[in-house]
Amino acid sequence: MNRIYLSKETDPYYNVATEYQLLTEATNDTCLFLWQNNPTVIFGRNQNIFAEADTNYLKTNNIVPVRRFSGGGTVFQDLGNLNFTFITKEKNSDTQKYLSVIKNAVSSFNIDCSFSGRNDLLSNGKKFSGHAYFTNDDNYLYHGTIMIDVNLEMLTKALKPSFLKLKSKAIDSVRSRVINLNELNREITIKKMINALMSSFINEFGKSEDAIYIEKESFKAPMFNIINKDKWIYDESPQFSITVERKLFDGNVSFSVDVENGKIINIKILSDSLFVYNFEKCEKDLINVEFKEDIIFKYIEKFMQEKYNKRVN
Repeated sequence: MNRIYLSKETDPYYNVATEYQLLTEATNDTCLFLWQNNPTVIFGRNQNIFAEADTNYLKTNNIVPVRRFSGGGTVFQDLGNLNFTFITKEKNSDTQKYLSVIKNAVSSFNIDCSFSGRNDLLSNGKKFSGHAYFTNDDNYLYHGTIMIDVNLEMLTKALKPSFLKLKSKAIDSVRSRVINLNELNREITIKKMINALMSSFINEFGKSEDAIYIEKESFKAPMFNIINKDKWIYDESPQFSITVERKLFDGNVSFSVDVENGKIINIKILSDSLFVYNFEKCEKDLINVEFKEDIIFKYIEKFMQEKYNKRVN
C-alpha cells in the first residue's frame, strides 16, 4: 500500500539521510515524504560548495552546508520551504503523476502554475518549485522544493549565481526570478500545503496508509553519520581554482588558490599594503592545509601582524 511520511525533524543532515534511507527501502508502491529544514544550502553530489555559496555568509548566519547524495543544483532552504519526495521502484516511476500531485495541491489555493524547462514550476513567470530525480540500482526518487514563505534576502545572499547563467552585468537578482506562494495567496501556510499535498497524493495514487511520523529516536538513517562530516561536505569538491579578497588590519589581501580534494595545492597571496610583505613562507606553510577561507585569512593576518610588529618595534 502507498505510504506518506512526515518528518518531525528539521535537521537538514538527518532529513537528507532519511530521504536516502527511504530510497533504499523502496517498494513497488509509491511513498510521499514531506519535510522541512532549518536554514541550509543543499548542493549536488558533484558540485563545489565554494563556487555555489558564500561560505562566510553561511557560517555567520548559522546556515549549514549539506552535500546530498544525488546530483542537480544548489538550493537555499529554511522553514518557509516545504520539501517533497516521491519514492518507488524505477520501473513504476511516473513523472506526470508526481507533477499532477504538486500542481493540483497548488491549484487548490487558486494559484495557476506551469512546468517550465527541465525542472521548474512557475507561477506568474516566477519559480516557486525546483525538481530533480535520482536512481539507485532499481530504486527511484523524484523530489523538489515548494517556496511558501522563504527568507528571500537570505536566499539571495547565501547563493552565488553560476557564471554560465550571467548573461550581463544587469542580470535580474535571484529575488526577482523567484516567488513565495504566500505572495499569491496570503492564506497559504506550510501546514495547509502539507494537507493539500496529502489529499492530492491520495486522489492521484489511491488509498494510503495513515501518515507515518519520522523522528530521530524511532527512525535510523545511517547516512546521517556520513553527510554531516567535513570530509563529505568539503573533500568531495572537485579540483578548482578561486580568488578571494578581504580587508585585513594593514590593507586589502587577496589570494588565488588551487584546491584538490578540499586541500590547498597551490596559493599566491597579494596585498595593497604600503608595507612590502614577503609571503613565500606563508604560502609554503599553507600547502596541504584544508581550504576554509576564515582559517586561511586568520593565518595570513597572523603572519602579517608578526612581520608588522617586528618592523615597528
